[in-house]
Order: sequence, then structure tokens, then C-alpha cells
Amino acid sequence: MKTSIWIKIIFAIIVFYSAYWIINRTGENITITKVTNESFQYEVLKLPIPAVVIFCTDELWNRKSVPWSLEKPAPVILAIKEIMKEGRYKGRVRFLMYAVPEGSYNRITKSFSNDFLCKELNIKWLPTVIIFKNSGIVKKLEGGGCTVEESKRKIEQELRRILQ
Repeated sequence: MKTSIWIKIIFAIIVFYSAYWIINRTGENITITKVTNESFQYEVLKLPIPAVVIFCTDELWNRKSVPWSLEKPAPVILAIKEIMKEGRYKGRVRFLMYAVPEGSYNRITKSFSNDFLCKELNIKWLPTVIIFKNSGIVKKLEGGGCTVEESKRKIEQELRRILQ
């Protein structure tokens, strides 16, 4: 008798988490253009429109939101994916990603001194979002500590300001 109750409880938990995962698959199937050290000048700094560049690893960008995983997507990445999916800024803002190469973080200096672009832009944390306009940095959001909603609000607030 006790065994059948536990089986029902486990089954209910599996069904609940599966439904949760299906409902909360935010940001899937969002592709983003990647920039490199070599293409950064042309792809970002010489753009006639603002650019939102997210500095992160491929693993961070592709991380899925699954309830049984301890590694969750960073809120700022989910916010960028939501903004891109909504398409409100299409043609007015370019969203790009700089994939920080594995091994570019120097544990001794606690910096990305092994990567030219991260060193040049003083990237200290992944993910970092930098909004560029007219070859200059407008806003820098470091880390993924706040919520998706808060990250999205900060990014969109800055985009509305610079697009006026």
C-alpha cells in the first residue's frame, strides 16, 4: 500500500515539473549574430544604429531552463532573448553576442586578460551586456544577479532613451 502512494507522488512530481518546463521554455530557438575580435570594429562600432552586445560563453547563451538542473540561464540572457523575440527593436537596434573563449579568464589576476576585447572593455563578469551607440559605450550591465523582468526593464529603458 505504501509503495503505491510513493509511486503516485513521484509520478505527480514528474508531471508537474514536465508541465512547468514546457510552459517556461523562454528564449528557445533564438539565434544571435556573433562578433569576434576581428569583426567587432565593423559589426558594432561602425553601425549607424545602436548595438546591444552580450559578452558570455556559448554554454551560458545556450543554457536551457529545466527544473531538474542546478545550472539555470542568467536572467539578463533570458531578458535579451525575450526582447529579441518580441521584435520591437527590429531594424532600430542590433543584438549581437561576443562568445568569450574558454580559458580567457586569468585566475591569478581575476580578469579576462587572455582576451583582447574583454581586456579592452574591462569585462569583469559574465554575462555582461554593453549597449553601444556612435562608437561609444552607453550602458554596461554586469552579471546576471537580478530578475529577468528587472534586466529587461533596464535594457529597454536605456534603448528607449537612446532611440528618442
